[in-house]
Amino acid sequence: YICSKCLEKLKREAFLKNKDNFYYVFIYEKEIRQIISDYKLRNRKDLVKDIAFLIRKPIFQLIEKEKTDIIIPVPISEERELERGFNQIEYLLECLDIKYKKIERTKNTKHMYTLKDNEKREKNVEKAFKNSLNLENKNVLIVDDIVTSGATINSISEELRKDNENIDIKVFSIAIARHFIME
Repeated sequence: YICSKCLEKLKREAFLKNKDNFYYVFIYEKEIRQIISDYKLRNRKDLVKDIAFLIRKPIFQLIEKEKTDIIIPVPISEERELERGFNQIEYLLECLDIKYKKIERTKNTKHMYTLKDNEKREKNVEKAFKNSLNLENKNVLIVDDIVTSGATINSISEELRKDNENIDIKVFSIAIARHFIME
């Protein structure tokens, strides 16, 4: 589903990178931006095979390295799931045969790409999640497709820490915005 030239280029770049407990495989530009967009927004679910192929080794390395107890995909709202037909991260984890636990998204937020300002992004996802999992003394890995400002991850982390002491949270995303790693 990805042209062989693009796939070869992505394979060369497909290794685990880290910025302050935000682990990622790609910078969110060019080919990977198009692939994620097609996968998630244009109903090209079959792209999951190529994405899984590219991130398989890095995500399993991270899970082992961090002795991850629980993996939590970023939830999407019911409306968004109806619109897309699937949660792209849950589907990817299932394709990789990775077990996960779900938290709830309690409000349908605006698409983050429509909000350029970090403050608006934070406000958009403030109190947008609800956790009922016992995560005390656990190593948790939150999995997302793209990290641009970190607002979604921060909101989820805040919710997870609310009722759970001694929780260690790491983040894995397929791609991360260049400006995020430059900050």
